[in-house]
Amino acid sequence: MDHPRPWLKYVAVKDLEDRGGLENMKVLGSDGEQLGTLDGFIIDDASARPYHAVVGAGGWFTHKHFLIPVGHVTLTGSSLVADLTRERAKRIPGFDKGEFERMTTDDVKRMNAELATACSLDGVTIVAAAWDAGDHYRAPDWWKESYYRSPVGDRP
Repeated sequence: MDHPRPWLKYVAVKDLEDRGGLENMKVLGSDGEQLGTLDGFIIDDASARPYHAVVGAGGWFTHKHFLIPVGHVTLTGSSLVADLTRERAKRIPGFDKGEFERMTTDDVKRMNAELATACSLDGVTIVAAAWDAGDHYRAPDWWKESYYRSPVGDRP
């Protein structure tokens, strides 16, 4: 099965060309609570633009990853701060980095809708959460071109 957006890929922070202080960076909620540690990004391989921050969370015996659309995080000092509280972040479904490449079009749509609902203050699901539309996926002003250089060039 072909990935519905083959140009999107998971890139670990450790694999970025320029880590720019992102390695082991804490991800905080708007309430100041730690949500986890920045693990990587879902990046458009053709444009080197990030769409999601991948956050590693958990404790000694549990560990999960979850996505936060980049439009919901800002770089503040030495941490990323999400515009959602820890309580709201708990509503975000887990993310399996190994399964990302095998997601179907329906899986991606469902993921986007779940993320939009969890990140929405009023809890309303945005059914047509488009990758290039709205605040969820706006290009972050803190992202540096040097973090990731696309080996692909322009996608077809």
